[in-house]
Amino acid sequence: MEIIIRNRIIIDGQEEFIRETFEGEVKKLGSKIALYYKNAEEEKVLIKFDEKELSMTRYAEKPVVMRFHKEMPTHTIYEGLGRLEIVTDGFHMDEGLNHVKLKYRLAQNDIPIGEYRMRIDWKRS
Repeated sequence: MEIIIRNRIIIDGQEEFIRETFEGEVKKLGSKIALYYKNAEEEKVLIKFDEKELSMTRYAEKPVVMRFHKEMPTHTIYEGLGRLEIVTDGFHMDEGLNHVKLKYRLAQNDIPIGEYRMRIDWKRS
């Protein structure tokens, strides 16, 4: 399965676009969809989501878990940055079209870090 991740990042007025494609697996776990792949650093990544929430776990030396929830802010611990707040401004999953879209902001100690728009698509390779 091909997993395509597009990210639009705005930090300090600077905009960056990232597009990555990975070979991976897609599984249905009850009401959730799970995407498994290895990133460019060869770390295992699990993205799991349903209509309300998406979690992304990167199995690095110190695993990083980010949760994006439609209705409430969440937090993550990121090595080198510490505790970050995640505010999800937009979340849309379309299982029929095989994609999920996220719009979120990161902040540290109430100081904005950046704005992000992510789209994840999956399709047979």
